[in-house]
Amino acid sequence: MLLQEKFDSLRQTLSPVQLPRLCLNISDLHAAAGGSKDPLVVSGTEPMIVDLLKEYLVKGFWLLKNGDWWDTWRGESLTKIFPAHPELVAVVDRYKQESRLYEVLGNHERDLCSYPEAMILEGFGKKIFMFHGYFGDWPNDDGWQVGRDVVRTLNALGMDPATSPPTSPHPSNTERHLAVRKNVQELANGNPGWDFLWGHTHYFSNEGNNHNSGSSLIGFVQGYTIEEGNIIRLERK
Repeated sequence: MLLQEKFDSLRQTLSPVQLPRLCLNISDLHAAAGGSKDPLVVSGTEPMIVDLLKEYLVKGFWLLKNGDWWDTWRGESLTKIFPAHPELVAVVDRYKQESRLYEVLGNHERDLCSYPEAMILEGFGKKIFMFHGYFGDWPNDDGWQVGRDVVRTLNALGMDPATSPPTSPHPSNTERHLAVRKNVQELANGNPGWDFLWGHTHYFSNEGNNHNSGSSLIGFVQGYTIEEGNIIRLERK
């Protein structure tokens, strides 16, 4: 399905939710079951992320989890992932307990999580379409089971699933990710009354109404805050 068609379909079926006054948006942590194959562990940024989440919890922010926080592509269940990241899970649970959590589905979570594919947030004169970004990216969208099974098979053989792992901040399949970025930019250009908040490519960009939250697997934390409808770049080193 073309990205515009997917957007048209979802905005007809999704019920908008109120955009909170203060939001923190982060995607693509790719927390796995710990060890040398866990992208979040290897990145070394988890303590910074946990501290940031605690800080913004105290400040009264909502948390917008924009997909691929948990990486199940290597055949790891959440019962293995969560114990490997107890502080991260605990602070996310705090947001959930205080009813300050919105989350959408990432392609690396599709087989185990029941999050919605997208959300529409409205308020402060804004209409925000929040989605992970895999729509129209065949091995992660319609062909996600094939893509997942290839990664799991190669991982079981002790081989990297690609020249660069799919969770790398700069994946080897640059051509496909460039196509994804182009498609989302065209979607944003064609719908100027909307803001598009997404991730997936691990490539931060903030152009007009097109906002990619990048990835926090590159030695520092990046994403966005949304303050009374203003979408503001966040970077924490």
